[in-house]
Amino acid sequence: MNTLIQHKIRWILIPLLCFVVAGGAGMYWFMLRDSSAPPLALRTEAALSSAESGTSLSGTWTVVAGAGAGGQATTAGYRVKERVFGVGADTATGRTHDVTGTVTVVGTRVTAARFIVDMATLKSNKSLRDSVLKTEAIETNKYPTAGFTLTKPFALSTVTPGKIYTVETRGVLQLHGVSRRVSVTLRYEETKTGFELLVDMPILMADYSIKAPSVAGIVSVANHGSLELLANLAKRATGN
Repeated sequence: MNTLIQHKIRWILIPLLCFVVAGGAGMYWFMLRDSSAPPLALRTEAALSSAESGTSLSGTWTVVAGAGAGGQATTAGYRVKERVFGVGADTATGRTHDVTGTVTVVGTRVTAARFIVDMATLKSNKSLRDSVLKTEAIETNKYPTAGFTLTKPFALSTVTPGKIYTVETRGVLQLHGVSRRVSVTLRYEETKTGFELLVDMPILMADYSIKAPSVAGIVSVANHGSLELLANLAKRATGN
């Protein structure tokens, strides 16, 4: 008799548990859907094309907070695909304006560059996602910063204000406590107040010992994504 009761209870609880898990995944998807922010990008509007030329490039250029001449604030963040089985996919994005860094130019050659991102201040449009990333995946409580250091100097083209330039170079990316050599595509343009620099780096999570989070095997995150950086640069005054 007891065995029969146990079997009945089991057949009741198992479908109920599946319903709760699936329902929870559906709710998770509902909370995360339509959360993708547009990719960071340089702008070539008429206002930028009126930038004044003639400023010597040689010197130290510093990342500045707030919006530059293009109206975009210095920003860094991530993009990664999230998928809920049987429901659909979404691109999760998180952003922060807490970025510091410098670029050193000698003549018309970039000889050094270093950027630091405060990963602990990354925010998406969902507090649940932000809370998870503090202790899982990129674990911002344990690894609060990420950084990029240029290792391959490169020459700057003769700059025409408002025109976007592209250069391929290399550096070391430090993420989740792991440092790896990477090849990157840099895009830059002159503005009324200095320069805007854009970097979009593809990331394979396993390369940085990042374990993609999942919920009961139903809600999952892709094993790859990208890091984005848009930095406004202003020339540091001599003697500072």
